[in-house]
Amino acid sequence: MLSKDYKKTVVRCACLLLAGTALQLFTGGVDASFLEYPWGIVLSVNYLYLLVLVSFNKDKWRWTDFFTGRRTYIASLAAMLVLTLIFGLVRQDGRGGVMGALGFTQMKSSWVFNLFLLHFATVVGVQAIDNLRNLKRHKLYVSIMHLAFFAILFAGIFGSGDKIRVRLNAVQGTPINIGTTSDGEKVELPFTIRLKDFSLEEYPPQIHIFANDNLSKEFVAISEKNSKGVLGKWHIECVKYLEMAGRKPGEIAYIPMNHVGATTAVYIKATAANETIEGWISCGSYIFSGSTLALPDGNRLVMPRREVKKYLSETEVISGDEKMAFNIAVNSPATIGAWKIYQSGYDSARGRWGTTSVFEFVKDCWWPVTRVAMWLILVAGILSLLENSIKNKNKK
Repeated sequence: MLSKDYKKTVVRCACLLLAGTALQLFTGGVDASFLEYPWGIVLSVNYLYLLVLVSFNKDKWRWTDFFTGRRTYIASLAAMLVLTLIFGLVRQDGRGGVMGALGFTQMKSSWVFNLFLLHFATVVGVQAIDNLRNLKRHKLYVSIMHLAFFAILFAGIFGSGDKIRVRLNAVQGTPINIGTTSDGEKVELPFTIRLKDFSLEEYPPQIHIFANDNLSKEFVAISEKNSKGVLGKWHIECVKYLEMAGRKPGEIAYIPMNHVGATTAVYIKATAANETIEGWISCGSYIFSGSTLALPDGNRLVMPRREVKKYLSETEVISGDEKMAFNIAVNSPATIGAWKIYQSGYDSARGRWGTTSVFEFVKDCWWPVTRVAMWLILVAGILSLLENSIKNKNKK
């Protein structure tokens, strides 16, 4: 059974849930535009001032129990973990239904999620201020961790109104500086980007059995001539391997072709008991059609489109009179002031022969706060390790 204090925290969480649900049903989602500069700064300063007041007067004001105490911290953390789990499991596509009505298909603008997030940030903030006021009573790395965690939440909440996300399709050789938001609104960027070159690296082609309208989970990877493997009862051997190939109209055989739109083709020999089947297999491209190899049992050997290993865009960014060169790849964005440029897509129809890159431009003026907080977390981790190592030495 829950103790009396824990029951109070559960009731408070239930009240937040009801309040968030009511606001969601009657007003719709939260619009973060009211936090745009300068109001985000004004509200954040006032919010910090209120946190300081709560921290200094928590022994005088009984209602501050809603934001203080170990049990409140645990209950608020548990609620946020549950909501974050829902965030990750429910598709964020804005659909209707019960989940949509509660805002769970658009969690970023959900009243329930944002009320619990603000409550959790307040609880962590009060704790961080209390730690700073009483450093001698708390471990240093714990105080730093609370402060860093609060800084991340603080920047995420009050910086949401100034965050801009813009997508842009850049065609090779054509400068462009106008992108589109998720709402379809056109945004002019403070700089111009030009795609100089696009490169794509693929994994080796794979040979599967296609049976009953399904690809086999097992496959044989073909990386070069004489590659071998077993697929079901069939022994697969690559007799010819053409990384770049094509074929003339009306012909079956593929020939080497160093040309835009060239595809990968392999000549396969498949052997099982006394049966031998051989022929060309290709995944095809946007110019050349693919080919498969029929087996006696009615199934086929096929080569699906090769999986992409990585892709990279060589770009030039022009800001005023300054020109900057960047190689942008997935998980390797370019940074220009408060803007980050991410590689988010490419022309999948053309693949490695594509001349278009899809970039996502993200502006987050509060990112420096988050960066400092992450360094503080690292410092707290190092201090924790040092303290534990010193304790272990003293025990010995």
